[in-house]
Amino acid sequence: AQVTILSQTLSCRRAVLVAATGMAALTLQAEAYAFRQLVEHLQWRTDVQNIDLMNLAGFCRNCLSKWYHAGTKVYGLPLEYDAACERVYGEPYPQWKKRHQGKASEEQMNVFQASQAKHARTDPGLPVAPSIAAQGGHSNVCGMDCDGVAAPEVLETGGPAIRARVAVLTASDRASSGAYADESGPAITAALEAFAARSGGTLAPSFTRKAVVPDDEEGIYNVLKEWSDSCENNLIITTGGTGLGPRDVTPEATRRVLARPAETLARAMAWQTSLVEPHSILSRGVCGVTETGALIVNLPGHPSAVKQCLSVLLPVLPRALQMP
Repeated sequence: AQVTILSQTLSCRRAVLVAATGMAALTLQAEAYAFRQLVEHLQWRTDVQNIDLMNLAGFCRNCLSKWYHAGTKVYGLPLEYDAACERVYGEPYPQWKKRHQGKASEEQMNVFQASQAKHARTDPGLPVAPSIAAQGGHSNVCGMDCDGVAAPEVLETGGPAIRARVAVLTASDRASSGAYADESGPAITAALEAFAARSGGTLAPSFTRKAVVPDDEEGIYNVLKEWSDSCENNLIITTGGTGLGPRDVTPEATRRVLARPAETLARAMAWQTSLVEPHSILSRGVCGVTETGALIVNLPGHPSAVKQCLSVLLPVLPRALQMP
């Protein structure tokens, strides 16, 4: 009877934990929805000048862009400030400024100067406290150098640098035919190098193979099989061919090479990036380990999606490469 009671108690606790986790996830989705609605509204109201927003509420589109950029650094999302601005403005900021921004009047500037004590502030990396209004905002967002925001800490592995021998495969009909340049493959290389540079020696990547192939299952499989069997690589990252289209066959080719799937990696990337880009949950990318111990990771084909997914993968990558 005691065993039965204990089992029921544990089951109840698990149910409560699952419910709480689900509620927290839904809360994040709701907050992300509110952000997107605010951004859409500001993109529609181009008649409202930034200085009017500053004078009335103490923040403007630039503040929102800097909060967004600060958040990407706190949570390890590789994103340049210009890209954050484009996300908020709906177009490159210089273009928006040329089309919509007028010259501030003397009266507007006087109000702006007089209200600086109440302008928006940010303290990247720390949660906003409930008593924030009494504290006078959260740091000096306007006029600050956004590149000075501290990057997130790299998860320590407790040992020497993990050597990542990386092969990068781009699957794209148009890129392979020369219709346009491959940008996703170089985005993978750049993100890994940037992460390694700030990892303090935790990760040491070297790039062994790079290729661009058409969206053909047999062709993709042959490359992955060859790279895995060569034992030259312990990490193979693909980009492209993970969507719902009939030519998106990278997951099918990858499954044929995998010995042990790592489904939680793919789910984590899709779920966490969906808070920024809801369409990311449409990716069918898979992850797993081959017979020779190489970790294969499927990423989407757009450079920004590549960066978003890697922001989830990179903090745990050193540990993942220790395990096979």
